[in-house]
Amino acid sequence: MVIFLITFTVSSFISNSYAVQMTAVLSPQQNQAEPVFTANRFITLEYDPTSELAKKLATVNDNLRFQANASTPGMAELISGINKDIFTEQQSPILIENATIDYTATLRGSSDRLIMSYKVVFTPSISGFTLPSNSSESGGALVDLDWRGFFTNRSLEIQVPDIGNVSINYPISLLQVKFPEIAQQLNSSEAGDIFNTPLFNFEKISTPMERWHFLFDPTGSQASTAGSGYEELGGARVVSIFSLGESSFREGVMEAEESDAAAVIDGTNVDIHSSHPPPSGQIQIAGFATVSRNGNSEIAFVTENAPEGTITATGGFPLQVLLILAGMMAAVSVFVLWKARK
Repeated sequence: MVIFLITFTVSSFISNSYAVQMTAVLSPQQNQAEPVFTANRFITLEYDPTSELAKKLATVNDNLRFQANASTPGMAELISGINKDIFTEQQSPILIENATIDYTATLRGSSDRLIMSYKVVFTPSISGFTLPSNSSESGGALVDLDWRGFFTNRSLEIQVPDIGNVSINYPISLLQVKFPEIAQQLNSSEAGDIFNTPLFNFEKISTPMERWHFLFDPTGSQASTAGSGYEELGGARVVSIFSLGESSFREGVMEAEESDAAAVIDGTNVDIHSSHPPPSGQIQIAGFATVSRNGNSEIAFVTENAPEGTITATGGFPLQVLLILAGMMAAVSVFVLWKARK
C-alpha cells in the first residue's frame, strides 16, 4: 500500500499561538488527553486626554498573573461546574479529571486610552471521549467531538494568594482587583455586559467539522517535525489533522467578535470596545478519521489505516474513502442509541 501526502501545512495552522483557542491530540485507544483551551479578550477604554480619569490611568502599567492546579482552593468546584455544563449543554460523555490554569491579564494606560488584555490557558485532563461501539464489527473506534465547543456562565472563582477570590471567567475581575471603584461604576452601566461576558466561551469551536480543514499524514513524521505537538499514541503512526481558522471559499471567513458600549467613569465619558479573535483550533487524531454528523452531534470514526489511495479528504473524498462508510454507519448506530439514553 502506497499512501502519500501532497501538501502539509501544520506550521501555518499554529503560527499565531496567541490566537489559537483549542488544540488537542486524541488517541482512541488511550481514551485520555490534555487539550489546551485558550481564552483571549481585548478591551479598550477611550477617554478625554484632558480629564481627571486620564491623569489617573495614563501611566498605568500593571498585570495580574497566576497559575492554578489541583491543589488550588476552588479548582475542584471549577472542574465540577465545567463538567456539568459540558454534559448538560453538549451532551458529551467526557470527564475532566484534573486541570491547570495559567491566567495573564494586563493593563496598559496612555493619555487617551486604557488597553486591557486577557489570556487564560485552561489545560484539562479528560477521559471518556472514545465511545462504546461494536468496534469489532466496524473495524474502528468512535470518538466524541462535541465537548470541544463548551461554554460556561459560571464565575469560575479560584483563590489566589495575597489577592483572594478571582473569577477567571469574567473580565471585570481584573478591575475589581486593581481598580475596584472603576469596576463598580462599569458594572452599573451598559458596559457591564461587556465586562461580564464570559471568557470561557468556545462555542465557535463547535463550527461544523465540514468547515475544518482536513489533512492526513500517513506516517506522523511530518506532524512531528512541524512542531505541532504530535506524538505516536495508542500504537498508531498515522494521524488525521483537522484545523479551524483558515479562511477560504470552502471553509468560509472566520471573523473576530466585536462589541461597543459607553459608560461614565468619575464624571468622564468613556467609549469601550471589546474584541475576541476569530475561532481557531486544531485536533489531531491518531489514525484515519472520518467525521459523521447526527443532528447537532459529531463523531469521528477512526481506523488504524486509511483506505488505499487516500491523499487528502479536503475538498472531496476519494472513492476509496467511501468504502469505510458502511462500517462507520454500523458504529454510529450504537452512538445514536447511547446519546438517546442520556
